Amino acid sequence: MTVNCRISIDNRPDATDAVFQAVPRIGESVSLSVDGSPQDLRVSRVVHVPDGTLDGAAIIVEVTTNIL
Repeated sequence: MTVNCRISIDNRPDATDAVFQAVPRIGESVSLSVDGSPQDLRVSRVVHVPDGTLDGAAIIVEVTTNIL
């Protein structure tokens, strides 16, 4: 089973969708394509949206390019 998530990178106004095998946890490193190239990002926040109003994505994952 997969989990659809909405990804916000460094609080940029644009967001993207990503599919994970499990919901990423805070502090975990995830690899995503950013501007066409793969990049390792650190999960800084995970928000569960009640009723999934974002086209089926009920989870917002905020990530940062700054490795903490």
